[in-house]
Amino acid sequence: MHYKEDMRIVRTRKHLSTTIIQMMQTQSLDKISVIDICKEAIVNRATFYAHFEDKYHLLSFALEELKDDIFASLNENLKAENELDLVLEIAYATFNFVKDHKSKIASLLAFNRNEKVISTIKDSLSRTVKQQLQKFHTTFPGNVPIAITSVAYAGALIDLCLWYLDNPDKFTEEEMHTYLTSLFTSIHN
Repeated sequence: MHYKEDMRIVRTRKHLSTTIIQMMQTQSLDKISVIDICKEAIVNRATFYAHFEDKYHLLSFALEELKDDIFASLNENLKAENELDLVLEIAYATFNFVKDHKSKIASLLAFNRNEKVISTIKDSLSRTVKQQLQKFHTTFPGNVPIAITSVAYAGALIDLCLWYLDNPDKFTEEEMHTYLTSLFTSIHN
């Protein structure tokens, strides 16, 4: 039996996740309360808490949705012949998203570049890397446990993207792709 989620629930969660991301572009998450989110989204608190434990849970959900959008085509167009190719495809998709949405991400991070937010972003990306590697683990087993590999790749990639946002004109897109390839190849070997 295939379960399909109620569209009202899907819309409410999507609306709340969009709201928190929009609010974070103009203020710190630390200063945003659940009441503020509910007012902005025109949703009552009971509805909010029916879906999320707190604003950090909502942020994690919003990042997961965003991540799903970023990697939607990855599964369909995957050309990986080995673990390194898979990680590079994830790195390119992540970098390209950051490049394409540079101003929006920069404004969000201008108010929210703190340990909690960055950690939530890294955890989200780490889960994606881990899920992707697990799909191919039987085909391309590595010497390092997937849990460690996924955290290392996600941490390196997020830190590189943050550096790129801080230094947007330092290197071209092609140069960044070349450097990502070199870096991840050296980490992988």
